[in-house]
Amino acid sequence: MKRLAVLLAALAVFILPSSAYASSVNAWNDAEPAFVTGLTVISIIAILLFIYLMIRDNG
Repeated sequence: MKRLAVLLAALAVFILPSSAYASSVNAWNDAEPAFVTGLTVISIIAILLFIYLMIRDNG
């Protein structure tokens, strides 16, 4: 199970952001600022919730 978590973490950290950035630079430049801000806030909340749940489940 830990190997799967490491694999998924590596995928999320290295592969997904680089491919998303490479394919959508112009799309992000043309996006509505409120939309980008909303996605950023949702992403931060999701990351913090994930970390909290992992810490709580581990202890």
